[in-house]
Amino acid sequence: MTNEEKLNSIEERATAEKEDLRQLLFDCGIPENRLTLLDPVIENVAWMRIQLEEARKDVKTSKVVIKYDNGGGQSGLRENPLFKGYEALWKSYMSGLSKLLDLLPPAEARSVVPSDLKPKTVLEIVRAKKKKEA
Repeated sequence: MTNEEKLNSIEERATAEKEDLRQLLFDCGIPENRLTLLDPVIENVAWMRIQLEEARKDVKTSKVVIKYDNGGGQSGLRENPLFKGYEALWKSYMSGLSKLLDLLPPAEARSVVPSDLKPKTVLEIVRAKKKKEA
């Protein structure tokens, strides 16, 4: 798959996710005019979910700590930037999702959040990876 095909696939998945999320909110009683105002938030939350899925693939095959050599005689170990990026994206996603769920009555919010909608934290991914290696 070329980079352009991958990008198109990601955008298509994000668009489908946005529509699903929008429909879910509508079905839970959020009026259409309010959804229109929330479209940028919904779009970003949907996009972040797809990006988290993509990033999770990279994180699963990466080490938490990587070697570095800055060329100036300094070398050592540092935290893998993939993990930092994933964790930052995860926090942003959870914050945006939380804002959307806050619009729903508590009972509705609990019933609409399936476990697969919640991304794994980096710690959960690392623990699962270590279990597989053991």
